[in-house]
Amino acid sequence: MCDQFVPLAVNPDAVELRGRVAGWEIAETRLRRIRATRHMFERRARDIRAGDPEVLHLLLLDHGRTLVEQDGRTATLTPGDLLLYDSTRPFRFETDGDFQFTICLLPKRLLPVPESLQRNCTARVFKSEDGVAAALAPLLTALARRASDTDPSQQLALQHAMVNMYVALMADENDSGHHPSVHLSFAKSFVVRNLGNPKLSPSDVAAACNISLSYLHRLFATEGITVAGYLREQRLQAAYRDLVAPSFAEPISRVAERWGLPDPAHFNRVFKNRFGVTPGELRRAPRP
Repeated sequence: MCDQFVPLAVNPDAVELRGRVAGWEIAETRLRRIRATRHMFERRARDIRAGDPEVLHLLLLDHGRTLVEQDGRTATLTPGDLLLYDSTRPFRFETDGDFQFTICLLPKRLLPVPESLQRNCTARVFKSEDGVAAALAPLLTALARRASDTDPSQQLALQHAMVNMYVALMADENDSGHHPSVHLSFAKSFVVRNLGNPKLSPSDVAAACNISLSYLHRLFATEGITVAGYLREQRLQAAYRDLVAPSFAEPISRVAERWGLPDPAHFNRVFKNRFGVTPGELRRAPRP
């Protein structure tokens, strides 16, 4: 269990112990499916010190009934429910009998959402018949079933899709917030979810976030950046990650197009200005 998930205390509570864990990898994201008899799982402070991959888990309860505690909240899951929980802080699970979980472990550093908003979404039940969760539950199930058949060249795109779904789920939960940090977070999230649109503009971002263009510019100015500058940086960082990925061999032009930079000359110029090498030089450079 600790090898497949994170270090934690595992306490089975059944006369006849049965269990099975299956696992798949999609780029840096891990998918796990666990089926077992009644258990209690607890991640304590000493378990976190022993090892923390800093992942935000997305759990789908396939069957059974489970109690989850984290960040001062308690949630009761029934089949079809989704829930987020965080490896960086203690949590406790207690199942009510036989159960099956499908879990996605996404590195937190991939999420363009501040820690405060991530923390606000843990141990809250998302019903799979409502909002974003209605699309996310079947996607998670399908990925778990077919992850082993995934072409390596598609894995980064699938991981990016999961990042988008996490962000959309958290946006659903925090939609009522009006604090500037919330608006800025979801403006950034919208940008990251739409990097592949070469026509994406600050006006599009403002409209999607239901705020004025002038307010959007003021939000980004508080961090010393512009909307256009943030968009360009996210595109270049995404392209950089794809170009250095060891199992990713797409043509450079395809990588650039995917991240909204379809003009090869422009892409080469802004990439070299940012990283000091052209995309081709980066790809040819030896890897440590």
